[in-house]
Amino acid sequence: MPVRAEDFSEMMAVFADAGQAGAIAVGVSGGPDSMALCRLLCDWAQKHGGRPVIHALTVDHGLRAESTAEAAQVAAVLADWPGVTHTILRWEKDEAIQSRVQERAREARYGLMGAWMDAREVSHLFLAHHRDDQAETVLFRLAKGSGLDGLAGMSARQDFALPGGGGGVLCRPLLGLGKESLVQLCDELSIPYVMDPSNDSASYSRGRMRKSMEVLGLEGLTSERLFVTAGRLGRAKKALDEISFKSFENNLIENNTKEIVLKFSGLKSCPEEIALRVLLLGMGMVCPGEAYGPRLLRVESLLGDLLSDAPFRKRTLGGVVVSRQDKADEIVLALERGRGDVQG
Repeated sequence: MPVRAEDFSEMMAVFADAGQAGAIAVGVSGGPDSMALCRLLCDWAQKHGGRPVIHALTVDHGLRAESTAEAAQVAAVLADWPGVTHTILRWEKDEAIQSRVQERAREARYGLMGAWMDAREVSHLFLAHHRDDQAETVLFRLAKGSGLDGLAGMSARQDFALPGGGGGVLCRPLLGLGKESLVQLCDELSIPYVMDPSNDSASYSRGRMRKSMEVLGLEGLTSERLFVTAGRLGRAKKALDEISFKSFENNLIENNTKEIVLKFSGLKSCPEEIALRVLLLGMGMVCPGEAYGPRLLRVESLLGDLLSDAPFRKRTLGGVVVSRQDKADEIVLALERGRGDVQG
């Protein structure tokens, strides 16, 4: 059945700060998921006195001949929705880009929306990711050999850096809903939407993954079960993060604008997973702003060498110079020259 307004109000409880903001942004591609989210946000805001103002952002990637007309259709539909403004952002694709096109388009989409938000001091970006998207994300990351953090999937709330250096929040209130309930809402309210055929095309990895999910579902590996698994892994991640932060504080010797110094023997006495997370935490503080950070496999290799009894040679990874001072019992994480200052 379609999602109801009262259910959506409960989903929005975790985004109370967005309700207090003057304006929020929502990514609207024109598909049923994002059109449903925009309508739900519109109705929710109207019940709260028309605040916050909702800025719907549509990115025209220009990858299909129909994309410009579809963006115009979205604008026409949203023009009648109270408290909603609409902006079309266009991606000028470099003709040299021939591979990983969808991935590049995604990066461009977030970049364009982030820049728009930055210029207008809007910090909350709502996205229409739902339960089936979460299942796909978990399977994609499983195929790439992700660790526990990756297999926990997408978070309902996720901090992200705006292009100008400010802090933003990605908001995903629909993660617990199946796609069918969003399509049903659009149909029930006669909301027009478009279907992007590339989402199901075998030419792209996402289309192939969706086909494989049909087979996996027959064996019991449904989107519902993958969603539950992601939630359990997310719970474990939260616990490990809290333990790791305490370990980081316990082993922190110095944190200034140039470097972070950790106690080597203290880190070595930690369980390997905690030591890995402490190292990642320190590296992230030394060099913030990286979209994804270094690959986990490379950090695992670094940690193995760092904690071994063999001599350690200073090296740079992800903008961080890592060295070990055996006599001082210290591990030093320093910002690579030309990168800026450590975040305290």
